[in-house]
Amino acid sequence: MNIEQLVKLIKQKHHLSGIEINPPATLSDIIEFENQIGFSLPPDFREFYLTCNGFCCNEDIFNMIPFQEIIESQQNFGNSWFYFSEYMIYSDMWGLRYTATGQFEIFNDSYPDKILSSSLNEFLQRFLTGNVFDTGGLYEWHNELRINNSNE
Repeated sequence: MNIEQLVKLIKQKHHLSGIEINPPATLSDIIEFENQIGFSLPPDFREFYLTCNGFCCNEDIFNMIPFQEIIESQQNFGNSWFYFSEYMIYSDMWGLRYTATGQFEIFNDSYPDKILSSSLNEFLQRFLTGNVFDTGGLYEWHNELRINNSNE
């Protein structure tokens, strides 16, 4: 499933509880953002921002953060990383990090050393399946990874 399809399904799932999908970013918006953060976005992040420049979902007050909001606050980005998602008005955040080896890592600010994925597609599928707290959701993903890592 591609990013555009995932955004459409997330919109359908949350239309009754409330969701606002932002208009797409332009290619020049993306290039300007990449210049601010110091690296080029991976293809799935580019696809997401060309589909929509973030969204606000009433479910768990979960947001995919638009470029302007990321850049407005210095604590939302740094050298080779930025927070792209948050819930409960920045109670918890998910970020993308570009490593020295040229890899991308999605992480949660509560467990910055635990890599959830390198795929925004996988991240959005987890949100589509279980929101933040439900079965199959983002927090269950954290717990699955924590348990799997402790068994190694």
